[in-house]
Amino acid sequence: MSRLVATRVLFRIATDGAWATPTLDAEIRRAGLSRADAGLATEIVYGSLRVLPELDAVLNGLLKTPATTDPMLRAALWVGAYQLLHLSRVPPHAAVSESVNAARAGCGKKLAGVANAVLRKIARTRPDDPHPPDRLVVPDWMGACVERGLGEERAEMFFGARRMPPPLGLRFSPESDPESWSDALGVEVTRSAVAPRGGSVRGVGDPRNLPGFDDGLFAVQELGSQAVAAAVDAQPGEWVADLCCGHGTKTLALAEDVGPKGHIVAVDLYEEKLDRLEIERARLRVDVARIEALAVDLTRGLGGLEPKSFDRVLLDAPCSGLGTVHRRPELSLRLGPKDPPRLAKLQRSLLKNAAKLVQPGGRLVLATCSAAHDEGPGLADALPGTPKVDVIGPWLGEPLDVYHVLTWQL
Repeated sequence: MSRLVATRVLFRIATDGAWATPTLDAEIRRAGLSRADAGLATEIVYGSLRVLPELDAVLNGLLKTPATTDPMLRAALWVGAYQLLHLSRVPPHAAVSESVNAARAGCGKKLAGVANAVLRKIARTRPDDPHPPDRLVVPDWMGACVERGLGEERAEMFFGARRMPPPLGLRFSPESDPESWSDALGVEVTRSAVAPRGGSVRGVGDPRNLPGFDDGLFAVQELGSQAVAAAVDAQPGEWVADLCCGHGTKTLALAEDVGPKGHIVAVDLYEEKLDRLEIERARLRVDVARIEALAVDLTRGLGGLEPKSFDRVLLDAPCSGLGTVHRRPELSLRLGPKDPPRLAKLQRSLLKNAAKLVQPGGRLVLATCSAAHDEGPGLADALPGTPKVDVIGPWLGEPLDVYHVLTWQL
């Protein structure tokens, strides 16, 4: 059943543009998989996505008409080929037969025969010691894009192997003592060197079940995201705008930084995201008076926000997300070479309006979770002056997503 679940998930990712995590969670629940079977389905889905171009190269060499392959057949072949090439603990006959069964269930007897023939050929050339991928394999255009954005050495570090799943990033309340974090949660917390109030944990399951969650001891926030919020350097009593704030994880970190006399205006296009921000604000016990939430389309203007009224502005601009591809390897299917320059055009538009909100002498910070040059250093000429350009990533000694952070003093 694990292989059938994995096949369904990969099919939906490829055909519907679904995201892997929620789709996989839903299929596991629907199938009622045991913990062991759910683990195998997860390993197959994420493993396949992390080496998809490699799998396609093998399969395309064996299929008569690869360009017109039935999508369900292709998904079943991904599942079988990944197990044969990368999972030594799965016997070849199991990898073949279960994938053939998945193809039969999804696209009929004839195409199941195709799956059987192709996978048996792969099984005959199976490596002597199959092992999980030791690096992320991405389309050629994406590899070139990341190398241009990060440089050859950093790009190699970014694509290199890392322990999966990634650790869970936590941001602890300013009042908590870092020395007590592990004791408070009952699990080992690794303190972050890049996030001042951050730590990471592994193997804890649902973080809502951890001690201290209901009391607002910590927020769930990726460590690189925490480092972005820290780069704003918000001071007690300041007025700060968090633009394109999403669900508000950075908003709440900034609200803790400015303290009871400061004020944060959280802006996003989507009101439903701002609703989630309010729920999390209440849990973390951040004073409601510190945060104002507004739904504004910043591509059209300031939406009533007063120009030159903020000490600091953070623009976490919509981007390709290329810096998160280890956690979201399905981006290899969702993105194309035109996406980074297309999104960079949007980022330039947003930057111009964001700059209008900063008072003279204030700070504007642009952050993109992208490894692309267009969405990082390529934006340095979007405003007058020369910004400081920082790149957050795994070369800093932690399993971080990649962020480009540009800072202007206006």
